[in-house]
Amino acid sequence: MVVKKTSAMGSGFRTFLGLTLLTGGFLGTLATLLGFFGSTSWFFDVLASFRFQLALGLLVAGVLYLLLFGRATAFVFLIMGIINAALVAPLYLDKPAPAASPESIRITSFNVAAGRVDPTEIIDWAAETPPDLVFLLESTEEWIAAMPTNGSGYSVGNEIPDDRAYGISVLGRSATDIEQLRLGDTRDPVVRVMATIGEEPIVVYAVHPRPPDSQDMAEARDSLFAELSELVAAETAPVIVIGDFNATPWSSAFRRFEGDTGLINSQRGYGLSATWPTSLPIALIPLDHMMHSDSLTTIARSVGPDLGSDHMPLTVEVSLAAS
Repeated sequence: MVVKKTSAMGSGFRTFLGLTLLTGGFLGTLATLLGFFGSTSWFFDVLASFRFQLALGLLVAGVLYLLLFGRATAFVFLIMGIINAALVAPLYLDKPAPAASPESIRITSFNVAAGRVDPTEIIDWAAETPPDLVFLLESTEEWIAAMPTNGSGYSVGNEIPDDRAYGISVLGRSATDIEQLRLGDTRDPVVRVMATIGEEPIVVYAVHPRPPDSQDMAEARDSLFAELSELVAAETAPVIVIGDFNATPWSSAFRRFEGDTGLINSQRGYGLSATWPTSLPIALIPLDHMMHSDSLTTIARSVGPDLGSDHMPLTVEVSLAAS
């Protein structure tokens, strides 16, 4: 009888691969489950932001572990991957309502990272798109003053609070009614703009709450959305909320705001549309959003390009819904 020997190198690699898959699968499973308890902990809520990466990673780990080792553990990874995929799927499968007319409004939100982006690039890019309204988050007085708007067709509404280094600026193609609000426990700036789609008046809120880097910061973000929910409910015209939410569609803050207001996530039907962080493509998640009343519908949505910020700009075109 001839005994076939397995090389030490082959055996060692197989063991390493098995341990890597087990470790990654276990951590992915743990993150999947903890993400459902985001309302109890800011860290759990952050884990829920990576549903797309968790779905992909767990499905790959499950398939490889099943093929190489054929154990029941593989099915746990696969089930967890499917759960995450099911949470991501509506972003690809849902379809917006049909538009009632050809009239629309195109709005861009862009976190310029405290003025790290060349203002000339903003104007050049906007000239190619071109949006009717542009909200520039984390803009500074000096940065917006250097923006070459002459001949661009845009006028600047600079709504930066006196007590903050940066705020939210607005570029509009016509005279724009801008109101600055302060919401949430930390009184962060929110901009309210009156606009129109054809002859129909609409209200647009631009927001940029605190990032959930700690429990206090997460609660500050959530308190802003709680106050904004009340303002949205009091509006008589259709409402749009756009900006850097510092939350993904799977976070407890986003889901609560969605439920409280009844607003529709414009992302549905347009896929992941990840916008942050530009420096780490494998970890890209959707933090920038537009939500709108059900009397409106999204007819176009795009992300990008990378203009030098850690965010990419989000542009959404909205029309009146047919039903």
